[in-house]
Amino acid sequence: MLRIGFGSDIHRLSSDRPLILGGVRIESDLGAEGHSDADVLTHAITDAILGALALGHIGTHFPPSDERWRNSESFVFLRFAVGEMKQHGYEIANVDSTVHLEAPKLRP
Repeated sequence: MLRIGFGSDIHRLSSDRPLILGGVRIESDLGAEGHSDADVLTHAITDAILGALALGHIGTHFPPSDERWRNSESFVFLRFAVGEMKQHGYEIANVDSTVHLEAPKLRP
């Protein structure tokens, strides 16, 4: 059986946070605000996996009100989602993601 999930995430930018995208620290004067490392790319992929499995969204499993997740690396969330996916007998065939930023430029 084929299942498709769509993930989306958005964070406000702030001058006192690092910018992390897909687990990579991007050179920037602005970073994303959030309870965890605020990695919008990893959050969106995590949400897509959870959505495809009908297991809610990232905030259901890792609520910002829970101090255990403060400043956590978002790959903790992604590893959880992938583990759930494997337990349910699924695997990823394709991931397609788009990041929208005015600055910094991610490529020339």
